[in-house]
Amino acid sequence: MLAEKTQTRPIYSIPSIRNYRWSTHLDLLRGLASLLVFIGHMRILLFLEYSEISNPSFLIKRLNSFTVLGHQSVMIFFVLSGFFISASVIKRIQQKQWSWINYLVDRLTRLYIVLIPALLLSYFWDSLGIKIFGTGQDSFYGEKFHNGHLATYKILENFTFQNALGTLAFVQTIFVDLFGSNKAVWSLAYEFWYYILFPSIILFFFAKSLKARILYACLASIILLMIGSEIRIYFLIWLMGALVSISHPSKYLNNKNILKPLTYLSILILCIALISERFIGREIADFFIGFSTAVMIYLLVNSRSQIRQEGAYEKFSKGLAGCSYTLYLVHMPILCFIRACIIGDRPWEPDILHIFLALIIVVFVFLYAVVIAHFTEAKTSKFRNLIMSWIKNRALNQA
Repeated sequence: MLAEKTQTRPIYSIPSIRNYRWSTHLDLLRGLASLLVFIGHMRILLFLEYSEISNPSFLIKRLNSFTVLGHQSVMIFFVLSGFFISASVIKRIQQKQWSWINYLVDRLTRLYIVLIPALLLSYFWDSLGIKIFGTGQDSFYGEKFHNGHLATYKILENFTFQNALGTLAFVQTIFVDLFGSNKAVWSLAYEFWYYILFPSIILFFFAKSLKARILYACLASIILLMIGSEIRIYFLIWLMGALVSISHPSKYLNNKNILKPLTYLSILILCIALISERFIGREIADFFIGFSTAVMIYLLVNSRSQIRQEGAYEKFSKGLAGCSYTLYLVHMPILCFIRACIIGDRPWEPDILHIFLALIIVVFVFLYAVVIAHFTEAKTSKFRNLIMSWIKNRALNQA
């Protein structure tokens, strides 16, 4: 009965996505995207640039292709975010349950419960690195990252209270630079302003009073002017996920013999999109990735397969997704510190020994993130409920 109803309603109105197997697949996608960002930064910090490697072997070529997908993986995050956030926004508005206070509490608790500890850890690792290794021209913390990809980024110059405060206000890359070595937080500014921009646009169309429409039009316009051209452009990729959430499941995809091959084909196309930058340029490749991800999500959602019993795959996907945000925010400063500790002037050659050492570092930093996630990300719902209870109690006291 539930499956039949979902065929006639838009995707955003599905009562509980956790009933469906596609939710598990999206958990896995989110977790893998976070890992690709992490591994990409690890390669940049520890190993020579690919262009500096003479006569790379087949294995090195494949490893290089696998570890240069960090930026591309953020496009997947944008589409996933657009899908889930827009579904929540539209559902609340349609059901006349919209509240900016509830919405902002939901979004800010999700963001801050990891971001604040991540910035404190950035301060700890960067301060320790500066204290141990100094800030001279030969110091990793005083001069440039070794690699051309990060050659214009200096940790010491960005290690300021202004940048930390700007990151908490989600204006990094807009009004301030990134804080210290934590270069991964750039996308949070994009995400946060999309969170505000999207409901402002939707509420403009749903508002009944002219005054409200003018207010939402002004809010959306101010945000669009403030965030700059690049963040505006990537909002279109975020909206690809939103487009999926308002789509209806297709009756033509009820047949598993049609849906399954198309889903596998969409996964293959996404894999091609991830490596397409070298052929078609970054911006076009980013949109190709966004479109491919949106199509894949749409096809996955058309599967009515439900979870009868949580198995190893479901637990693994849920666990990986459950620490993905934390891993994304906390990996960079500790990786930089490890890099300063174990590598001299010249980064590693990608030989068997150093690849093995890099795997040990990957496992260590991943476990470090898992522990932090246990005390932060895993407590999001509890923290959110505490904030909402405090707001409700305060409102009752003032009434």
